[in-house]
Amino acid sequence: MTRSAQPKRLYLTSAPVSEANGSPAELNPSLYNRNDVSRIDFSGAGGYAVPHLESLPALIEYLSEAVLVVNSSGSIVCINSKAAQFLGHTQGALRGHCWPDFLVKRYQPHYHNLVDMGRRGVLSQQQKPTEMAIICVNGDIKDIELTLSYLPSDDPLLVIVMRDLTSHKAECYKLHTLACTDPLTALANRRHFDQMLQNYWDECNKTQSPVSVLIVDVDHFKQFNDQYGHIQGDECLRRIAAAISLAVPRGQGLAARYGGEEFALILPYHDEAMAKAVAVKVQHYVSQLKFSEQGLSDDISVAVSQGFASEINGQFRTPFAMLCAADTALYRAKAEGRNCISSSC
Repeated sequence: MTRSAQPKRLYLTSAPVSEANGSPAELNPSLYNRNDVSRIDFSGAGGYAVPHLESLPALIEYLSEAVLVVNSSGSIVCINSKAAQFLGHTQGALRGHCWPDFLVKRYQPHYHNLVDMGRRGVLSQQQKPTEMAIICVNGDIKDIELTLSYLPSDDPLLVIVMRDLTSHKAECYKLHTLACTDPLTALANRRHFDQMLQNYWDECNKTQSPVSVLIVDVDHFKQFNDQYGHIQGDECLRRIAAAISLAVPRGQGLAARYGGEEFALILPYHDEAMAKAVAVKVQHYVSQLKFSEQGLSDDISVAVSQGFASEINGQFRTPFAMLCAADTALYRAKAEGRNCISSSC
């Protein structure tokens, strides 16, 4: 066999190595005993090899990430101080502990599936990051991004890198809330209303449950603005929004600023009678508003006109059609003298 045809043999080291008949790459003497380096034949596969198990604690301790190494049964073989601090215990106490026990239950099957893939040799050496959640020693639940790398050997080792997503997800939630909220009234904005209308429509259709929409318009609001100014008008809208929020059943539905002085409510699992009952509450809470705290006269009051529509037996083919029906009912209420409620039926 010629030299070029000979199979490549790789040293088990932490750095790229040459062929066995060449000069092996120099190792860091503080971490490795060169004479004790094992060999493993990858049948010509190139790349990086794996460090000694004895060297792993020293290697991962100096990494900037929270890292732990577990065997195929899930026991923690070694863990760096950052990961120990993240989990809320000492390194010594965590070694030998069953790693999957820290995972929130719904993520455990995915982890075990990765381990099984490793046993069958179908797990790539480095999986893409995935979001999971862990339960720390003190009981706190933390969202994490987990990267899992597979180290092939007789007993496969899994190198797990954890990144704390708590602040990241909190910031994302804050940005999502800002993107979905009307800045003046703190109700949902039109964009979020449109999205949730479709979601509630699909949900209720799937369970063959009723769903209703209610549109609320402030009567003669332009006159209020013109007489008392836009600052007072904005405060008036804020207080009306708070009154409308009181009428929405807790945990059911959504109240939104639909545009200008118009508001809209989505009421899942509400038939016509239930939707009208919510409209009556809106009428009542708005009528109780007083504006003396704003420096206005006690006799100043506002009123609203309302229109609603309910999807029960398939009369509306789309949520937009139901919304149009509620809008038509609103204009009917205005034509009938305002400060009243009208149904699409």
